[in-house]
Amino acid sequence: MKNKRYIGQFMIRQIAGILILIQIILSQQVQEGTPYSQLNGLDNTYHSINLPLVDWEAMLEEDSVKPQGTPYRYGFKHEVNYSPENSGIWEETTDGGLLWQISFKSEDAFALSFEYDEFFIPEGGELYIMTPDYEMVQGAYTHLNNSNTRRFATPHLKGNTALIEYYQPPNTQGEFSLIITEIIHDYRDIMDFSSNGRDWECGVNVICETDETYQGAINSVAFLDMGAYICSGAMVNNVRQDLKPYFLTAWHCVDGDNPSTFRFYFQKEASSCENTWSSLGPYAYSSDLVADSDGIPGGDWALLLIDDEIEEDWEVFYAGWDATENYPLISCGVHHPGGSGKKINYDDDTAYGAWWDNAADGLTHWQVNWDEGGSEGGSSGSPVFNDRFQIVGQLTGGAGECDGTWPDLYGKFYLGWNWEMETNRRMIDWLDPDYTGTLVIDGTYVEVTGLPGDLNSDDAVNILDIIALANLILGGNPTNEELQLADLNNDGMLNILDIIALVNIILDN
Repeated sequence: MKNKRYIGQFMIRQIAGILILIQIILSQQVQEGTPYSQLNGLDNTYHSINLPLVDWEAMLEEDSVKPQGTPYRYGFKHEVNYSPENSGIWEETTDGGLLWQISFKSEDAFALSFEYDEFFIPEGGELYIMTPDYEMVQGAYTHLNNSNTRRFATPHLKGNTALIEYYQPPNTQGEFSLIITEIIHDYRDIMDFSSNGRDWECGVNVICETDETYQGAINSVAFLDMGAYICSGAMVNNVRQDLKPYFLTAWHCVDGDNPSTFRFYFQKEASSCENTWSSLGPYAYSSDLVADSDGIPGGDWALLLIDDEIEEDWEVFYAGWDATENYPLISCGVHHPGGSGKKINYDDDTAYGAWWDNAADGLTHWQVNWDEGGSEGGSSGSPVFNDRFQIVGQLTGGAGECDGTWPDLYGKFYLGWNWEMETNRRMIDWLDPDYTGTLVIDGTYVEVTGLPGDLNSDDAVNILDIIALANLILGGNPTNEELQLADLNNDGMLNILDIIALVNIILDN
């Protein structure tokens, strides 16, 4: 047990978690606003649609015998076709505008979320999704949320009833278009709106980790909501180190779903070391699948490119990786078991090769026996880090024993690197687009734009940079950007080995 991890910045982080929960932070593209009905004191007893009953007990029974290597299900998808043309109520407002309202109820749901196959809001229009008492209001969604795909999804709304309202001021140019195709009934309370402290003993709540060396790994991981199913995954760095938002998860998480409706929650964390509710945190919306292991024997990885902007104040870490075949000394794994707040597992042993499900496709996975922690449904796709905090694999599955009694199997990162010819079946074309031959890279919080070794930013690498590097080594506490430019052997430290590497760069030039 690592008792030191259970002390430190408890109160500060607890307060921060509470503030995040209070806000229920939405995507940066969501504009603040107030629904027209609330602003004008209108009756919100909209045209109501009662959705078919969900046999959640039967679904839980099905979930209990789900096969390994499948994503964690939390919701039932009502397949529907509702639009302003066939449902709801239109009325003219006193200012000459238009108002469309509709209500949905799904009995016994902890929360509801919506997906749309047609989504277009003209400039000036405002769309809201809310609870009947206005306790939760999502929106305003505006023309800024339009996309070329005309697809969209809105996040979990607490409770079994959701009201949708669209207001269009007079003289608006363009036609509002909306087709609701899926309403997701959450039968597990995956966002813990009930604050019941539901949790899995599948690792240590990350808030308890006070060792700063683990923070990068922790801050790279996100809770991945695919609509009715969840997984985990991590932001990954690329050789250009330009913070392009690549996200690594497991192929079995993505297979059959539409990445354009995925949501990525980066700070879904418990508020204390105890098993308590977890804050939602900020999220990014929508992604494109750029490469995956579909059809590759034993492969289980998917590389997504997030469409939404990743805000700087989210403090998202872009994790490094090791694409060599070397057997890694394991450090930790970070994940969201059962949709709980972010957890961390620890190990101090070298992983070894293993088959997945006894398949005759070679040793495609790393087997990890955790010293502390374990995994569960929802952990799939999460990264495992070596002792230099570089990703070496992503979780396919295991026995689902939270106590770590049984090993977990992680698809080897290097198997997805450059084994296939097609760019959509390998990661090198995306994570090393200039084909530099880099196989090992550290993570970063900041975009690195300088020339490696150019510590005085004069666009040249020379003796002056050796002096600057020596001062950094002697002075300590380099910034993240300085570390990226100066750590020339990628060992996470600045020392005489980096000076030797810098001298070699100068001599080569």
